[in-house]
Amino acid sequence: MEEKEQILSEEQLSSTQNEHFALPPKITKENYDPIQWTTKGKVLSWVRSIYLTIISSFLIAFASYSLIEPNKFTIGGASGIAILVNVATSGKVPQWIILLGINLPLVVLAFVFVKKRFAVLSAINIGLQTLWLLIFEMAFKDRVKIQFPGNGEKIFAALAAGLCIGFAIALAFKSGGSTGGADILAVIIQKKCAATSIAWMLFIINCVVISMSIFVFKGDTLAMRLLPIMMSAFESYIESKTNETVTNGFHSAREFRIITDKPEEMAAALMKELSRGVTAIPATGMYTKFTHTMLLCVVSRRQVVTLRRIMKSIDPDSFAVMSNVSQVLGLGFHHGNDH
Repeated sequence: MEEKEQILSEEQLSSTQNEHFALPPKITKENYDPIQWTTKGKVLSWVRSIYLTIISSFLIAFASYSLIEPNKFTIGGASGIAILVNVATSGKVPQWIILLGINLPLVVLAFVFVKKRFAVLSAINIGLQTLWLLIFEMAFKDRVKIQFPGNGEKIFAALAAGLCIGFAIALAFKSGGSTGGADILAVIIQKKCAATSIAWMLFIINCVVISMSIFVFKGDTLAMRLLPIMMSAFESYIESKTNETVTNGFHSAREFRIITDKPEEMAAALMKELSRGVTAIPATGMYTKFTHTMLLCVVSRRQVVTLRRIMKSIDPDSFAVMSNVSQVLGLGFHHGNDH
């Protein structure tokens, strides 16, 4: 009898608390953005992906044809191999033929081992890269090639190429596809061998491709023969940093860990005003041995000021730690495309 009365009292207390804090209704994916689950939403998603793919493919082709090949250095992956073959044959084998020959088998493998959307968008990106290179070769030739006269100034070509390609790769992954070549290979290997270090494997492949430039780009001195390799390394660094910056800019957020003695009031305000989920974790101060509650909440950057105001108004004695979160996937943030 006493147990029943205790259970009833707990239920009444819980009901009273819920009425007092007036929590908002639970948000589902349909409530959050209902249009994206409709036919119209799916069409708009594909249109957006194609638009990003067009920009991505143009930047890759422009960097390869106009910046990298005229200034006698290369990059990793399929585009790097295409540049080396083009230079080694004195332009007799166009870049677009090599690029298409390398990427076609990889696209077929992507259709077999990876999601169809990823394979289709990767194939479109590769096809558009080939088309852009063909247009540059047939219609413009040397008029779109940007060649820096001095060896010291060629570093600007590597800088510009790194920015273009890094931004292009980020846009390709944002669209749900890839730029082809090593990117497809990385996704396939990651699907089959989750424990494999993809980053190191791609790093080794790119190093092999880049090191081959010492046999293609000739020079009178050792410094001149090593210059293409150093420029390629600088381009790869700028490319990776640009890719990381653009990608994290899309998905970055702020994580707050709040120690408070008013967890119910604080959590209710955060959920109501910010529409963010809150997780409560018991926390014990090791000096005082007092038990508190730690609230874990991830918010967007523009919501940081509101969260600070909520903390100050509800529990001025609360303590919080904020950290930058580079990737946030899930309801309310970035849904992403599962490759």
